[in-house]
Amino acid sequence: MEKESYEIDALDQKDEELDAYKGEEPAAVRRKRELKQVGLVSLVGLSYFSLGAMLPWPSPALSDMAENNATLVGTEISLTSAEKDMTGSLVYLGTLFGAWVAGFLVSAVGRRRSLQLIVAPYVVGWLINGLAPNPPVLLTARFILGLAGGMTTIAGYAFVVELADSHLRGTMATIPTMGIVLGGLYTVSLGYVLAWHVLAFVCILPPLLLLVGSFFLPESPSYLVIKGRRQQALVILRSLRGDYADVEAEVADLERRNRVGGGEGGWRGLLKADVLKRIAVVVTLFALMQLCGNFVFMIYTARVLQATGAPLDPDAITAIAGALKVGGTLAAILLMDRVGRRNCLIGSHAVNAACLLILGTYVHLAEGAEPGDDSFDRLKWVPTVCVTVSLFFCDIGVHPVPYVLSSEYFPTNLRAQASSICISAGTILTFLVLQLYSPMMELFTQAGLYWFYGATSVVGVVFCFVAVIETKGKAVG
Repeated sequence: MEKESYEIDALDQKDEELDAYKGEEPAAVRRKRELKQVGLVSLVGLSYFSLGAMLPWPSPALSDMAENNATLVGTEISLTSAEKDMTGSLVYLGTLFGAWVAGFLVSAVGRRRSLQLIVAPYVVGWLINGLAPNPPVLLTARFILGLAGGMTTIAGYAFVVELADSHLRGTMATIPTMGIVLGGLYTVSLGYVLAWHVLAFVCILPPLLLLVGSFFLPESPSYLVIKGRRQQALVILRSLRGDYADVEAEVADLERRNRVGGGEGGWRGLLKADVLKRIAVVVTLFALMQLCGNFVFMIYTARVLQATGAPLDPDAITAIAGALKVGGTLAAILLMDRVGRRNCLIGSHAVNAACLLILGTYVHLAEGAEPGDDSFDRLKWVPTVCVTVSLFFCDIGVHPVPYVLSSEYFPTNLRAQASSICISAGTILTFLVLQLYSPMMELFTQAGLYWFYGATSVVGVVFCFVAVIETKGKAVG
């Protein structure tokens, strides 16, 4: 308390000094302050690195398990085809529940403490995973890790949105996506040289680093404001925004937007017409993300290209897809605060539509070619180009923006609950789209399915143009 009182007194004294002169913030001072924000957001990004490391574990692990299924407790573990599928699907089921748990935690104990609590299910899940003696225990571990992943998506994005300057918020909100990509590369690359159970123990390292890094994070000033801890919020905002910012005005704006002491927050506040409309928009963006083939191409990259006859081996395809995700995410970091979220969505849906409509046409013509017609042999590069370009551009808008808007669209006192609903809907859709890939292929044919994905992105372009509100550079409360 003494330290807090000293910091508040120092803030008051500094404000009095600055009242005499408030000019434009020097470029060197601004860069130093913004680098500090990047550092803080990168610490939050460790939670997404942990999430990214968890998702692709079955890919290298199941391959290793097929050759060496001995466990560390002296048993042998063998998975049926259904159990192999469940190593992925149970994660998404856990994510669904984790998102709802985080919706309560983030509001009850704060963003910083929630990130610290997330470490527990990550560590417990990986320990059980590495020591699993049989399939039920292994699948239980995957569900627990899914809980941690769901909690990450809510706590992390809320924290990033509330820490960053408004003109940097889009860029900062893309750093978690990069964390997921790099976490996935971490697991996949180590999985080629480590046994499946050793890989599980190595994956404990990122959440432990998150725990250490979390002690260097401040609490979210927005959270402090809605909890009535105004002076603490002012101290943290001054350290984040610098000496040239009007932090009093920012706090007053936060109080106005969240109607401290007089408005409805939490789950009851979600019933307001404007909030329900925004939830509907974000859930629709998640639906468009899934139904335009984004997750299918991400998860089944090799499977899709092999079905089209592309002349690449699966390992090469996986490596190319990983590199493109890094490239697309870097492009999103550069563009999000320059062209805006809405334009990123429109552009990426437009390119995705073109790529998949071309891909569907190629497959339709190739499958209908006369026997002995080798003209399509010279065009086998078309599927590879269409899929890789689609993956790249989807990582600029289609994939990251719905997650960003699920936090930016709502004030602090509703953010956790509204985000839980939006991301839960996205998780359910992910599960359904991946599970229905083969039935939809049989129903529509391969070409018809790609046309369906492309047509969805055409609808996405129109919807984003009409319904999405731009949040670039705007205060979000």
